[in-house]
Amino acid sequence: MAAQTKDRRLDIQGLRAIASLLVASYHIWFGNVSGGVDVFFAIGGYLLAMSLMRELERTGGVHVPKALWRTAQRLFPMAVLVLLVVGAVALVASGPLGIDRVMTDIFASATYWENWRLAADATDYVAAGHDKSAFQHFWAMSAQGQFTAMCIIAAGLFAIVAKVTRMRDARLWFGVVLGAAAIASFVFALVQLSIDPVPTYYDTFARSWELALGGFAALVVTRIPLHRVARVVMGVVGFALVLTAGLLPPEWAQPGWVTLWPVGGALLILLAGEGDQRAPVTRLLRLRPLVWLGGISYGLYLWHWPVLKGFIALFPAAGLEIDAIEGAAILALSIGLSYGSYRLIALLHRPSRRRAAAPEARPARGRPLLAYALPVVAVLSAVGIVIAPVVQRAAVAEAAATHPVAADAAELARWIAEAAATPSTPSPGAVVGEDGRSAEWLVDGCLTVGPDQQAQCRFDDSESDREVWVVGDSQAVTWSPAVRGALGGWADVQLLGREMCPFSSGPAVEQQIGGFMRVCEAHASTVLELAAERLPELVIISYGAWWVGEGYEDRPADTGEQLAAGTLAYAEQLHALGIRTLWLDSPPPGPRPDACIEAHAAGTSLDACTIVLQDAQIARHEALDAGLEAGGVAVVDTLGWFCDRGTGTCPGILRGVPTWVDRTHMGAAASTMRQRVVADAIAPLLQD
Repeated sequence: MAAQTKDRRLDIQGLRAIASLLVASYHIWFGNVSGGVDVFFAIGGYLLAMSLMRELERTGGVHVPKALWRTAQRLFPMAVLVLLVVGAVALVASGPLGIDRVMTDIFASATYWENWRLAADATDYVAAGHDKSAFQHFWAMSAQGQFTAMCIIAAGLFAIVAKVTRMRDARLWFGVVLGAAAIASFVFALVQLSIDPVPTYYDTFARSWELALGGFAALVVTRIPLHRVARVVMGVVGFALVLTAGLLPPEWAQPGWVTLWPVGGALLILLAGEGDQRAPVTRLLRLRPLVWLGGISYGLYLWHWPVLKGFIALFPAAGLEIDAIEGAAILALSIGLSYGSYRLIALLHRPSRRRAAAPEARPARGRPLLAYALPVVAVLSAVGIVIAPVVQRAAVAEAAATHPVAADAAELARWIAEAAATPSTPSPGAVVGEDGRSAEWLVDGCLTVGPDQQAQCRFDDSESDREVWVVGDSQAVTWSPAVRGALGGWADVQLLGREMCPFSSGPAVEQQIGGFMRVCEAHASTVLELAAERLPELVIISYGAWWVGEGYEDRPADTGEQLAAGTLAYAEQLHALGIRTLWLDSPPPGPRPDACIEAHAAGTSLDACTIVLQDAQIARHEALDAGLEAGGVAVVDTLGWFCDRGTGTCPGILRGVPTWVDRTHMGAAASTMRQRVVADAIAPLLQD
């Protein structure tokens, strides 16, 4: 450890240690947030403002490029090590089907926009538990890195203004600027939380107040003289706030009023120790073990999450319940990796003997080289994103080709009855989870097909100009492998679905999707206009809308009839054009694939691998089928393609193949397995 200067704030290192332990322990044992990241933000803003103003007072300006490079040299090396190791493991674990997701995560982390990626994906961090990307925790680095860059640039501009105006107390006025920024950011956060709290959690502008408030406290509040008793009280209260922040109700939206709890606690501790290190809490935080851990806290933060993810992957029976011994082992390994990483970085940064003997020589290149490595990682991951679609498409085709295909409806029904009576787990090599989605979804991005995506979501499977369309919500794209296989090159397949938009109108739909109804109606109108222009041979309609039964007790009893009437309002326009229509109901909501795997790993009952249809679900399906058939739409009883109609049981695994990739969507292999029964349904409707 470096020699300690007299005025060095060792208590800040101790506070960092506490924050890192809180983050790691709450992730490991509770699957929740602890307020530790907010403490890091407050510390970061506090120290950044102090550093920038010291440079301004010492040199008369702020050298922006040098300040940014110093920050990069401090942060990039550890990030590079974690991204390289975790990225390599993630690529091997996910296989070719997950290459796009892993490469996107690495690129987002290496370029400091992981927070915006998560915000765009509407990833609910608080409700996530452990089922998340191994890189998700880089969101905090991204948000703080963006603020740091903005603050350094702002300080450089402020220094110019201060010099031109001969400002006497630049420290005070820059603190005022940070205070104003904190107020503006906090108000913005409150407004955004009232609109959509999930993306706001990651929003840099909604998080900036935590760092800006730290800077304001460092430059302005530290001017207030404090009695020793006040410092003692502030330290104790602040320590209590920091330790209890994770106990606050998780449903209280962050980063709002509740976030003032850990941020305020951290600032009270920082202010209590400023200029006087004798207060009890300050002395506690200066203990050697805490100071040592604080020195590697950045590494601990970066390592603990992928270590936890790796443990869950290796021991799925643990699920979301990590016991004391397992958690302690995860924490110890994370600390060990952090310490080893710092030692490696220090070793690479150690100057040669000749340079050590000649202080005037160029400084050692170890750390700058590691800092340069982060942009290289970003470039390589960007290349990986470009080639990912080719790799994924080939992998999807290979995975689908290895699984059985039912010869007809009778064989499929027999397989389902057997699986319902004796639940099983996925066969070795079967793809479980989101990577099992079809290439049309996973690679081609045909979940929502707008005007700009129509060409990329038309698959030229035939040499003729004949077309078969598939329309509906996100369920529609899951039928694509079955439909394309069923047609066997007889016609091109055009996907024209839109996520969250059943191909239906009316009160039942509007009650569920609310303000999104206008978007869905516009999409349906576009489909109908395009149909009049291109006259497809057949339009296959499919959507979920299983808005009945448990969780939907407030829905009307005639939801199925309403859905049928809304679909007929569109289907009749297709019929008027001479276009035939076919209704393929989506699979009902199924069992969680991960729950089945966890049950198998734990050696417990495999009941989690099946679901039993609710009476309301059966009624909805039958009413929808009957209503559409009466209106001239060809209907197939697809419920029997997923469930044993005798017992009402729907097995999640059929012949080793997972039917669902999540609670609602069918996987590519499961769709391919049903291509011949789809062919039997389509054949009578196709014109010669």
